[in-house]
Amino acid sequence: MILDLFRLLVFVTVVDCQGYSAAARQLHLAQSTVSHHVSELGRACGAELLQYKGRSVHLTPAGQEVYQSALTLLAEQDSLARSLDDLREGRSGRVRLGASMAFEQKYFLHDVIAPFCRAHGGTMLSLRFGHSRHEAQAVLDRELDLAYVIRWHLPTEARFEYLHDAELAFLVSRDHPLASAATVAVEDIAAAGLITTPLSGPESYYYREVLRRRGFTGNHSTLEVDGQQARFLAASAGLGVMATFLPNCGRELAYDSVTPLRLEGPAVTVELGLVRRPGEPPSSSTEAFAAWLHKVARP
Repeated sequence: MILDLFRLLVFVTVVDCQGYSAAARQLHLAQSTVSHHVSELGRACGAELLQYKGRSVHLTPAGQEVYQSALTLLAEQDSLARSLDDLREGRSGRVRLGASMAFEQKYFLHDVIAPFCRAHGGTMLSLRFGHSRHEAQAVLDRELDLAYVIRWHLPTEARFEYLHDAELAFLVSRDHPLASAATVAVEDIAAAGLITTPLSGPESYYYREVLRRRGFTGNHSTLEVDGQQARFLAASAGLGVMATFLPNCGRELAYDSVTPLRLEGPAVTVELGLVRRPGEPPSSSTEAFAAWLHKVARP
């Protein structure tokens, strides 16, 4: 049985958009055309793929199998298209990297990304920052080649390669009242107020758990800001105390506009490492970037 890739794209879009009309708008097609493609796909597969329940579409068991296979085939099509584009443009390879938002810092671009790009000028590097679990899942779903993430609540199928630890640090503007203190207590930071990620996000539970390990028993957020760089700017503007993870290699560059607080008590650390697809040989470009991360992550 030969399946039409465009028909699979229509089917996936219907599932992702939770309906035919929304999929038609996204694909710029008539709703009748969308329905026709889904119907013909079901006919080719010999099974009903979708059912309407509660005014939304739901996958049947057969539909679930087709949906997962369609995601893989469409990802392979995109990968092939990018590879052909790289050849036409004279590029020697491509690496799609997803990184924890903890790496959205100056040191990461200065000490990790820039040296790799200088040494591998023919390699196209695609970089995005996000939640660790989401980036790890994107590797399994073939949206990314590698994920450089925090080891918390990752998908069970994810293969995690430990690289190094990072310490939870608390940063304030250089003219903040706490900046000159010899030591700072948790109560001092709570009184000053934390600049946090929105605590309704997908990793909010783990973020709060790390804060609890450092002694914060309540919600001391005074400002919620989406985006690591925006939180750095808020901290440098004196709007509160920012908590972030810093590896030893990135400390100096992290302190351009802020300064770390010397907090009482033992430090809290998390494990950082790589996630790649299990049982699949990586491309030479992906392997080169993974080897580079192993090198720069050494103590």
